Amino acid sequence: MSTSLAVRLFGAFEVVADGTPVVLPRQRKACELLAWLAVHPGQHARSRLAARFWPDVLDASARASLRSAIWTLRGALGPAQAWLQADRERVELRADGLTVDLRVFDELVAAGKLAEAERLRRGDVLHLFDSDWAFELRAEYDDKFAALLDKLAQDGDPDYAHRARRLRVRFDMPPDAVPAVPEHDLVGRGKEIAVIRRCWDAARAGAGTVVAITGDGGIGKTRLAEEVLAIAGADGARAAGGAGPTVPFGVWLEALRALADDPLPDAWWPQALSGLLPAAAPGRVAPGHHLDRVRVFEAVVSLLAWACRSGPVAIVLEDLHLADSSSLELLAYAGRRATRLPILLVVTRRRLPPRPDVDRVCATLRASGALGVEVDLAPLPRESVQSLAHATAPLSAGQAEEVVAVASGSPLLAVELARALAGGADAAEGLRSATRWATGRLHGPARVFVELAAVAGRDLQRAEVAVLPGLADPVQAAAEALGSGLLRERDGTIGFRHALLADAVAADLPDPLRSRRHGTIAAALRRAPMDAPRRAAEIARHLRLAGHDEQAVTHLVKAAASARSVCALVEAADLLTEVAEIDPHDPDTFVELAEVEAWRGLLGESDAAFDQALELIAPLDRGALVSAWLRRGRWLRGGLCIPRECRRSYASALDVLDRDPDADPPARIEALAGMAWAEAVTGSAAAAEELLVAVDALTDRKPLGDLLTHDVSVARAHILLRTSRFADSYAPLIAAAAAANRAGRPDLAFPSLLNAASAAACLGAFDRALDFIDRSMPLAAPNGLLRLGVYAHSARVSVLCRLGRVGEAAASCDQGAVLAERLSLSDLVGLVHHDRATIARTTGDWERAADELAAAIEMNAPVGRALTRLYRADALARAGRPADAEAELRAVTQEPVSPADFPDTLVARMSAVQGLIAARRADPELARRRLSEAIRGWQHRAAYTGQGYVAALIDLGRPPLTALVEPDRELAAVTADLRSIDADVR
Repeated sequence: MSTSLAVRLFGAFEVVADGTPVVLPRQRKACELLAWLAVHPGQHARSRLAARFWPDVLDASARASLRSAIWTLRGALGPAQAWLQADRERVELRADGLTVDLRVFDELVAAGKLAEAERLRRGDVLHLFDSDWAFELRAEYDDKFAALLDKLAQDGDPDYAHRARRLRVRFDMPPDAVPAVPEHDLVGRGKEIAVIRRCWDAARAGAGTVVAITGDGGIGKTRLAEEVLAIAGADGARAAGGAGPTVPFGVWLEALRALADDPLPDAWWPQALSGLLPAAAPGRVAPGHHLDRVRVFEAVVSLLAWACRSGPVAIVLEDLHLADSSSLELLAYAGRRATRLPILLVVTRRRLPPRPDVDRVCATLRASGALGVEVDLAPLPRESVQSLAHATAPLSAGQAEEVVAVASGSPLLAVELARALAGGADAAEGLRSATRWATGRLHGPARVFVELAAVAGRDLQRAEVAVLPGLADPVQAAAEALGSGLLRERDGTIGFRHALLADAVAADLPDPLRSRRHGTIAAALRRAPMDAPRRAAEIARHLRLAGHDEQAVTHLVKAAASARSVCALVEAADLLTEVAEIDPHDPDTFVELAEVEAWRGLLGESDAAFDQALELIAPLDRGALVSAWLRRGRWLRGGLCIPRECRRSYASALDVLDRDPDADPPARIEALAGMAWAEAVTGSAAAAEELLVAVDALTDRKPLGDLLTHDVSVARAHILLRTSRFADSYAPLIAAAAAANRAGRPDLAFPSLLNAASAAACLGAFDRALDFIDRSMPLAAPNGLLRLGVYAHSARVSVLCRLGRVGEAAASCDQGAVLAERLSLSDLVGLVHHDRATIARTTGDWERAADELAAAIEMNAPVGRALTRLYRADALARAGRPADAEAELRAVTQEPVSPADFPDTLVARMSAVQGLIAARRADPELARRRLSEAIRGWQHRAAYTGQGYVAALIDLGRPPLTALVEPDRELAAVTADLRSIDADVR
C-alpha cells in the first residue's frame, strides 16, 4: 500500500504515488472528479457528485456514471486506491498522506516564503480542464499569483510587475467612451427601397411576406436591410435583426431576444423557447430531444404572433449563406406562417459559396407564396460610386476615378478606398490596402483590440470586452480603435462595420499571432457573465483555432447538450463527432452520439457509435455497462419504437446487473419495467407478467417516480391489450397518462389515452372511445405537438363516422388539415386525405373517396398501403369504374403487406371487391361466387384480437384506431351486396 499521494493542479494535472507518476485514465470525467475531490477535502454525497458532474442525464444514469468513474480511478491508482474512499452514500479523497500543490502554495504564501511559492506554479491551474468550477479555480489562483508577484515586485524587479499586470487585466468601458461612426446616406438603391417599402406597407396591413436580398459581399445588403429596419422603426413598428453566432438557430437569436424583451405570457410556448432564450423565460424547463422538433418551431411562431399583438413587426436575418441547418428549417416553417401575420421578414445572402439548402428554403417559400420579393443587388453605377467616394473623403478627380476603377460597384470598397487614398495609401490591393492603412495608424493596444475583434467573428458585447486579457488601458485602446473607422458601436456591442473588413484584417495576421488572438477571445468568452451553454460552441471554435483541442472538448460537449435541448440534432451529432475525433477514448461521447443518431432516424450510425462505446467500456465496469444499455433501451422505446432491439438492451442491462444481484436497485427496476414493456408488445405476455411481479417485489409496492409509474402502467396495459382484455386496459392507461402529465411529458400522456380510445373501439364502445380522444386533445396541439394533434383528429374522424355524426367528423377533419398544413409534412397531409376518404365512404360519395385515397397513397400517408388500395378498389367498383378497380387490385399485389394491413382480412376483402367488379360487368354468377367467398372469409374471422392490435400498433407507430376491423359489420355489408345482386337478377 502507498504511503503518500501528491496531486499537482498547477499546469498539467498529475498524480504521484510514493514518487511514481500515476497513469491517469483517458476518461475526462474521471480525472475531473479526482481533481475536484483533491480541491474539496472531506466527504461528499454521491447524489450531489452525480448531479454536479452529470447534470444532463437521469439520476439513475448519473449515479451509474459516478460508479463507473470511481471504478476507473481505483484501477488507475492501483496500490494508492485506498486514498479514494467510497461507500454507498459518500465519496472522499483521504487527507492523511495527501499533498495538493494548491494548498502548499497557500501555506507558503501565508508563511511569507514567496519565492518558493512562485517556483511552485508550473502553469495555469488545470489548464486542460474547462468546466466552470475549474475555470473559477484558475481565475482565483491567477489573482493570488498576481498578488504574490506584486509583493515580489516591491523588491525592484520590473518583470514581476509586468507579469502581474498580464494576469490581472480587467476593465469596464463606459458607454460615453465609444465614439459614434457616421453612416452615409443610402446611395443608388432608390428602386430597391421602393419595392421593399411596398412589401412593408402590405405587411402593416396584415399580409406578411418574406423579402430576400441577394448580392456579392460588400455590395450593400446589410446597409439596405438596416434601412428597412429604420423605415419600420420610423413607422412605430417593432424592428429586430442582426447576424447571430455559429450555434443552432444562431441567425434568429438576436431578433428573438429583441422580441422577447417583455415578460412572456403563461403559456406552453415560453417553456418550449427556454432553451433558445433562457433570459426571456427564466425558471422554465427547456424541451428535450424527446419532444417534437416542430414544437420549437411552433413556439417561435407563437412568439412572433405575440410580438405582433400591438402592431406590425419587421425582422432582418442576415447572412443565410453562413446559417446553420436549424435556422434554415425554422425560416422555411415560420416564413410560410408569416403571410398570416403583420410581419416583414427580410433575409440576406451572398451568391457564393453555393448553398443548395438555402436555395431549397427559398424555393419552398416561393412555392408557398410567402417569398414576396427577391431583390438581386447589382453593382452600383459609376456615378453612384463617385458620389459615395466624394461624400466619404476629399478626393481629387484622379483619386475618385481610381476608386471607381478598383471598387467595381462595391459601396463598401468605395468607402474604404476613399478613406485610404485620402490618407495617402496605395489602393492597388483593394480592401486589404484599406485595412492595412487603417490598422497601420493605430498604436499597440488599439491595434491588438482591432485584431481581437477581427478574429472574434462577430460583434463583442461590453461584458466580453470588459474581460479581454492583455490590454492595460482598454478605454484608450477601444476609443482609438473605434476612431480608425473600421469598427462601430451598436446597441452596446463593438465590432467591424462589415464582415469583409474583419476578414481582411484577420487574413493579414501571421498564423502564430492569429492563434494567440483566438486564445484570448476564448478566455474572454469563458470569463464573461453571459449565457454559458449558448457560448460553448463559440468558445470551442476559438480554442481549436488557437491549437488547444483538448481544452475545446469540454465546451464541445456542452454545446452538443445545448443543441439537443432545442432539438437541433444535426448540429449535436456534428459536435459530438468532433469530440470523438479529438478524444476517441471516451465511451460517454459515443453513447451520447449513438442516442442523437437514433433520434435522427440513422439507426446504422447509432449502432456503430454504440458498438464503439461498448468496446471502450472496461468489461468489469458494471456501472457504465448498465447505464449504456439502459439509455439505449430508452431511446429505442421512445419515439423510435423498436421493441425487439429495446428488449435486447434491457436484457443486456439485466445480465450485467445479475452479476451482483444486490447492486443498484433503481437501475434493476428500470430494466425490469422496460423489459416488461418489450415482452408485452413483441414477446411473451406471461414473461411480461413475471417481470412486473419482480418490479413489485423490489419496490415492495411503494410509490414510484412519475416516469417509472408511467413505464410500469404502460407495460401492464400492453399485457392486457395483447391478451384482448381491452376493458381491463383502461385503468393502467389512465394511470400512465396521469403520471406522464405529472412528469411534464404530454408526449407520453397522449398515446396512453389514444390507446385507451382504441381499446374502447375494439369493444364497440365508440362513445367511450370518443371521450378518451377528447381527453387527449389538450395534450397535443395546445402543447405544440402538432403531429399528435393530426393523429387525434384522425382518430376522432373515424369514431364520429362510426357513430354516424358525419358533420362533426368533417369539422374535425378540417381542424386536422389546418395542423397538417402548418407542419407542411406530406405524410400528414396524406393522412388528412385518408380521413376525408373515410367520410366520403360513410356518405357513399365513392368518386370523392377514390380521389382522396389516391392522394393518401401518393403522399405516403401513415396507413397500411395494401389496405388503402383495397379501400380504393372498393370505391372505384361502387362508383361504376370496374376497369380502374381491377387495376387497383393488381396494384394491391405489388404492395408489401404489413401488420397495419391486417393480413388475415385481405383475402376476404379482395374477394368482395372482385364480386363488385363482376356485378358491374353483368356477370352475376361470378359476382355471387366471389361475394360468397368473402362471406365465408368474414364468418371465419374472429372478433378483434389483441395480438393483431399490438402488431398494428408497432407497425403504424400509433394506436391503429383508424383501421380497426369489425368482422360482423364487414359480414353484414358483403351479405347486403350479395342480396342486392340476387334482387337485380330476379
